[in-house]
Amino acid sequence: MSETAEGWRRVLAAFDQWITYESTEFMPWTGYFSMEGLRGLTSSETIGWMNSMISEIIPGRVDKCRDAGVALEDFLPFMPNPETQETVRSMLDLNSRLQDAILAMSDIMSNMLDDYRSGGLDEIVGSLEAIATTEEDIRHHMSLYSKGFTKLQSLGLTIPDDFL
Repeated sequence: MSETAEGWRRVLAAFDQWITYESTEFMPWTGYFSMEGLRGLTSSETIGWMNSMISEIIPGRVDKCRDAGVALEDFLPFMPNPETQETVRSMLDLNSRLQDAILAMSDIMSNMLDDYRSGGLDEIVGSLEAIATTEEDIRHHMSLYSKGFTKLQSLGLTIPDDFL
């Protein structure tokens, strides 16, 4: 397997693992990103959800994002020209932006847990709004990866057929 093909394999595998994590581990918990979703939980369940998000779910999301970034970094030396190199660099910048946004969500969640413990659901309305806004920003930026892959393809860097 050529170095470029191996690079593609690693990049696509990292993104596939991230997408799988998003859909199977993260998304099921997003139903609680609204007051309506939380009202059906007991106080213990709400605290458990927040703790799980802070200690497991969001860190796992950051790890998958980082893994995709590492795969892109490893792929960069195999870019055949300055345009493809710049495209991968912009995807790396996007990856950094996403890591920062996901970490910001973790900070919001930690503050929300403190607010919930001190004042209940009424105290976390602002945090829920901040999480929704942050998640919308994350989703928007995640969708931009497809533009990067499309641009690489338009620049002649195609995914080997055995990966499709």
